[in-house]
Amino acid sequence: MTLEADGIRGTVKNFGVRATDMKYGGYTDGDSLIKTIVWDFTYNDLPDAATNKLGYVIPAGSTIMACYLRIITAFTSTSTTTDLLVGLQRADGTEIDNDGLVAAAEATQTTIQVVGSRIVGAGALIGKISDATYDGELVVAGSDTDLLTGRGQVILQYIPPAP
Repeated sequence: MTLEADGIRGTVKNFGVRATDMKYGGYTDGDSLIKTIVWDFTYNDLPDAATNKLGYVIPAGSTIMACYLRIITAFTSTSTTTDLLVGLQRADGTEIDNDGLVAAAEATQTTIQVVGSRIVGAGALIGKISDATYDGELVVAGSDTDLLTGRGQVILQYIPPAP
């Protein structure tokens, strides 16, 4: 794989085959109105809005239709009580709602230990128009910092803001 960097415009062009891992989120072609975005992550590389500005952006004023947390590899922790929170933050890391997609009460240590689980998010942002002022980026965090294993996916469906 060959990359060509343009320092003036700050862009990178790829030549040849390139593997994608969807770590930063990616658009999946589906219904033309409802957009479905998928993020893959591991226990030691959780999505964080403030890290690099590479994350997929949910436009301000979008209506969030649904959010699912899918467990691919069981999440474990040293305390055995660590839950996961899934929400949105601004690009600079300022909270919009850190558990507005999937709350800790939904993604408890018990539920995130079961491989194949699909946890349906019922946070405050679901079914609502997101913050009309700020674009949102996904953030996944543990209720404690002692995760030992785990791999998951967040699947988010939204309707972009009306023109």
